[in-house]
Amino acid sequence: MLNVTVSESLAEEVRQLAALEHATVSSVVERALAEQVSWEIIRARGLAAIDEYYQQHGYPTPEERAQAEAEVAEEHRLIDEAHAEMGPEGWVPPRWFVEASRLNWWGDR
Repeated sequence: MLNVTVSESLAEEVRQLAALEHATVSSVVERALAEQVSWEIIRARGLAAIDEYYQQHGYPTPEERAQAEAEVAEEHRLIDEAHAEMGPEGWVPPRWFVEASRLNWWGDR
């Protein structure tokens, strides 16, 4: 058993979802938490593996980091350019892309 405190706004959202699903608040919270925790475990293991690699082979130099960031920025520029060209053709980005952009998942662009 685990007792936690959450904001009232989150609690209200959980209550609404539970009502919509005809489920208990506990089942909604447990399902959501289980999914999130599984992703957090994957993330933590991945970060640990990356750190182990760097400890064995060395961390990137400032120059290597700058080069990688420049390459990523160029890829973002090309993606933005392609999207701009497709806009007049009626292309609409998928919802996940819009959400990821809004959350700035790819860092500063």
